[in-house]
Amino acid sequence: MSFIHWLLQERPRQVLMELDYDDGGTVRTYYLSNGAFVSGPTDTPANMPYDPYLVGGIEFERSLGEVFTGLSVSKVSDVSVIANADTLPLLSLAVYGRAIRVYLGDPSWVKSQFVQIITGICDGVLPEQTTLKIKFRDTADRFLTPLLTEQVSAGVSSGQLKPLCLGRCFNIKPILLDDATHTYLFNSTPSQAVSAVRFNGAAVPGSYYSVDLAASTITFNVYPQGDVTMDVDGTVATSWLSTATTFIQWIATRMGLSADVVGLPSYQLGLYVTSNISVYAVLDEICASVGAYWYFDRVGQFAVRVFNGFGAPASELTRDQTVSQSRKPRRIINPLYEIKAVYKRNWTPLSSIAGSVHENTPAFAKELASEGKELTLSQPIKALETSPGGTHRK
Repeated sequence: MSFIHWLLQERPRQVLMELDYDDGGTVRTYYLSNGAFVSGPTDTPANMPYDPYLVGGIEFERSLGEVFTGLSVSKVSDVSVIANADTLPLLSLAVYGRAIRVYLGDPSWVKSQFVQIITGICDGVLPEQTTLKIKFRDTADRFLTPLLTEQVSAGVSSGQLKPLCLGRCFNIKPILLDDATHTYLFNSTPSQAVSAVRFNGAAVPGSYYSVDLAASTITFNVYPQGDVTMDVDGTVATSWLSTATTFIQWIATRMGLSADVVGLPSYQLGLYVTSNISVYAVLDEICASVGAYWYFDRVGQFAVRVFNGFGAPASELTRDQTVSQSRKPRRIINPLYEIKAVYKRNWTPLSSIAGSVHENTPAFAKELASEGKELTLSQPIKALETSPGGTHRK
């Protein structure tokens, strides 16, 4: 019998929860349940009793934003535990920020048959009248940290974040490392190539500078004039590697994770990061550029998918699984008769372009002064209408 088929039946439901905590540098686990349960000899963990102190229910919700890109929002709440001599130590243990795993199954099953329904992060334990409330949040919150952390240690830019160049980026502005030697840094990791260098939009001959791709620095043998910008093939650079998939996998590896990425378009991208923007926001930006979304699934796997909107459903909700009269439209999205898309080619718009560039090649000068190229689609875009019967084209 499948797990979905089991859910449709009116049978007792056993909830198992595993809460990690730090015991002097060693990670240990509290095992709790809503009824007496002991794992089997072949389970993981084997022959482990789960204390029957969980009370009440657990709410969990995941939703995709109206723009259908970026983070797939998960909303998790808390779980209550009977306060007694076995559970009161939770108030003093180092559980904040530790993993919580919740499993659901039949009391007659062995642990290996249970299905993990939630992976979360503990947000603290609060005492109440007769219970303890264990709060937890979505695993995606681990991405609420800056993508850039390494700073320049000395020189005129001391304390400034080292930039990150992923893929093929045009007209990026490096940071000055040494004013005396005219040395600039354009990437915090080794780069693949530098294809153009400009002073105030005017091309600089290759004899005027030398590039160290391993250190991602450029040194000029002349005094730089005005704004220094470059075209760079960065950390992930060749045309077939400069994609959303490789960007996301690179970031996930940097965070100590593996990324399950499926179906993303292979458009050539470029990303130049110079501020303390969070990993969360960077992932949203990458996904928005290719119509994708990201989330952590119920077993804690970081996953990225493309929203296609239609197709055969993986499963269906029946009327006996929903609250009466609860399936109602939240909002109707009106049709769009015009949509504008901007291709951001310029990472450093140059408003004060060298006169020679403007006089000789005004079209190129205009490109350098604008952030990107704009495309307007004037044909009507069909909207989506959500109704109690489902979602369909309008």
